[in-house]
Amino acid sequence: MALIPRIVAGTARLGFFLPDALAGRSRREAELRTLDALVEAGCSAFDLAASYQLGGTERLVGHWLASRGLRQKLFLVGKGGHPYPGLRPNRLTPEALSGDLDASLRRLRIDRFDLYLLHRDFPGAPLEPIVETLAAAHRAGKIQAWGVSNWAVARIEAIAPVARQAGLPPMGASSPHFSLVDWVRPPWTGTVSIAGASNREARSFHQRTQLPVLAWSPLGSGFLTSDEDRGCYGSAPNVARRERVRALARERGCTSVQIALAYLFSQPFPVSAVVRTSTGEKMREDLRAAAMRLTAAEVQALEA
Repeated sequence: MALIPRIVAGTARLGFFLPDALAGRSRREAELRTLDALVEAGCSAFDLAASYQLGGTERLVGHWLASRGLRQKLFLVGKGGHPYPGLRPNRLTPEALSGDLDASLRRLRIDRFDLYLLHRDFPGAPLEPIVETLAAAHRAGKIQAWGVSNWAVARIEAIAPVARQAGLPPMGASSPHFSLVDWVRPPWTGTVSIAGASNREARSFHQRTQLPVLAWSPLGSGFLTSDEDRGCYGSAPNVARRERVRALARERGCTSVQIALAYLFSQPFPVSAVVRTSTGEKMREDLRAAAMRLTAAEVQALEA
């Protein structure tokens, strides 16, 4: 099973959905410098997806990887099978999954992903064709490990025996939303969270199985680092949690970001965090959090 670095750089806002020539050279160069700064700060993992900027993110990162010669030094997470809202709600088909994977590899100019995730579940999709497609990709060396993103625990449990029968290695990770703050409402249709009291059983599943979590929006889309009190995370309990994060950060002599990330890394199951970081300085702050652990009492106090 692939060992996922604790801190994984998110890339969803990089690149341009139109042809690269229309993005402008200055914008492209600025984004390449951003990627350089993240690696120079110590980042070794990047989260990608076929759907990001309609492939534009992967084109940018592919150019960057090739020009810097960095592929062998980095852990790359890819995702495919995201639905086309209103047009194709189910893209967990062999044709769509194979097409997304091959297109991603081509845009990135690489021959394999270290971890490849099914980006969004369609609960009615049969599991056998999905697993057969992943098994073929694994045998061909296109993916080293596999997992899911935004899948409920019941579906994760259902696909596990099908994967074993097909000769796939065990699932390498699940990527739900996970943060100290819970949603008031999901930010996007079809997304899955394991945060908050209502998802305690989902976290118990991860503790029992030790299935790694790759947490997206670990800071609540910036809620934990702002004074915002509305939106998907706007609730009195979340505001109170944010104040407790700030108080503990002052007590420990660190930042609120580091406490929010350390909360994840102090869980009784493996957690990595996808962070949206635009500077080397912020990446170094995130990476320092990877070595931090909170006591059980501190975790309980933050959740209270």
